[in-house]
Amino acid sequence: MDVLIIGLSSLVTRRVLPALKTLSQVDRIDVATRRGANLTTRKEWTHGHVYQDYADALKRTPAQLVYVSLVNSEHERWTQAALEQGKHVVVDKPAFLGAKRAERMVELAAKHDLCLAEATVFGYHPQLRIPRQMLADAGRSTLRISMVLSFPPMDPGNFRYQAALGGGALWDVGPYLVATSRIFFGSEPVTVDCRVLGRSDTNVEIAFTALGTFPGGGSLVGQFGFDTAYVNRLQLIDRTHIIEIDRAFTTPADYANTVRVTGADGPLSVDVAPADSFRCFFEHVLGQIAAHDPRGLAADLLADSRLLERYRHAAGAA
Repeated sequence: MDVLIIGLSSLVTRRVLPALKTLSQVDRIDVATRRGANLTTRKEWTHGHVYQDYADALKRTPAQLVYVSLVNSEHERWTQAALEQGKHVVVDKPAFLGAKRAERMVELAAKHDLCLAEATVFGYHPQLRIPRQMLADAGRSTLRISMVLSFPPMDPGNFRYQAALGGGALWDVGPYLVATSRIFFGSEPVTVDCRVLGRSDTNVEIAFTALGTFPGGGSLVGQFGFDTAYVNRLQLIDRTHIIEIDRAFTTPADYANTVRVTGADGPLSVDVAPADSFRCFFEHVLGQIAAHDPRGLAADLLADSRLLERYRHAAGAA
């Protein structure tokens, strides 16, 4: 399959292109960028054509799959353009700025029998199979989840500080909150609460805390933002286990991680070999396209978008 990437973001150069280039299913990678990339060095990151205009790229590329990696406010426009050109689409998180927009894009993809997926890739890393299997064996009894994803401030010119571009911590790291809820509970929370903890000089939220409660006494509580030292941690507690994973949400492709488990028989460390969550995600997407059954990917995107909107309403951000 041929792929077109719209937007030469830092994420694309660091994670997306290296992952795609390892896949035997991917024959060609085109890139559309307005950043004035040095075309003499393009072979370092792609072996297809480089376009300077997004619309021109969509018309001319032979790609069947488009990856959209732009500022958040541009996701909907170029996803729609790609779908209308008959192309499957994967879009950076957050896929769209609101549940209604997500619903419209999912309906458009279904109308054309195309795949539409959000690149919330951490759930595809093999390290999450360990707690999922343990919790499945225990029947998800009284599950409590605690998660922290927070990092230092970024350059003031970063689009995440601009509300008009879809900035703010709720849009930026909120997708990890809602995807974690979906992955481990498999159902909507009964109640949600969310509080903004700080704002930037441009008046976008830079930190928030969130709580979701679930039937049977389950809960998820999280701390998120870009105003602290770097923390990236997931803890799950049920009646028999405490399961902890550091670097759970943005695990480097070459990082050998450890899942720490405390149970009735004492502590246990489970080593996890390095794995590229982007590669695992793309393998799944390409498999669903080949099977002509991408509905699960669209359903995940829609469920996460709707739940994120609930948290934004609770925070007074929507």
